[in-house]
Amino acid sequence: MDFSFNFSYLKNGAPIVTLSSLGIAFNRGAVDMLGAPAQIIVGYDEKNKAIGIRDRGNDTTAPYFDFAPRVKNDWVRIGAKDFTKYLSKVSGIDFLSKAKQFIPEYDDKTQTLIVIVDEQHLK
Repeated sequence: MDFSFNFSYLKNGAPIVTLSSLGIAFNRGAVDMLGAPAQIIVGYDEKNKAIGIRDRGNDTTAPYFDFAPRVKNDWVRIGAKDFTKYLSKVSGIDFLSKAKQFIPEYDDKTQTLIVIVDEQHLK
């Protein structure tokens, strides 16, 4: 068996994505899971109530957000007030009055961090 241990995992914490009235925040674990790209693109799957985040790479058509350069106190926050307001309404989860943390998944095939906005994925 081949193992590749990350010895900073306990310090950085499990990957967490927080949704609040201000937008979306990623802890160091989630930033590292994405590979700490300079810029990201964010998508939304309405049917599955899932947010997909990936490295912008060569995508020149999708709106993007600066990411790794914005790390502050081991977190990156992106403003998305209108989106989180909408998402709170359609998901039935109130993260507007109190932020909620979700445990993301990483899809190696598409290199996408996926946040499913439902009760099962709440931290």
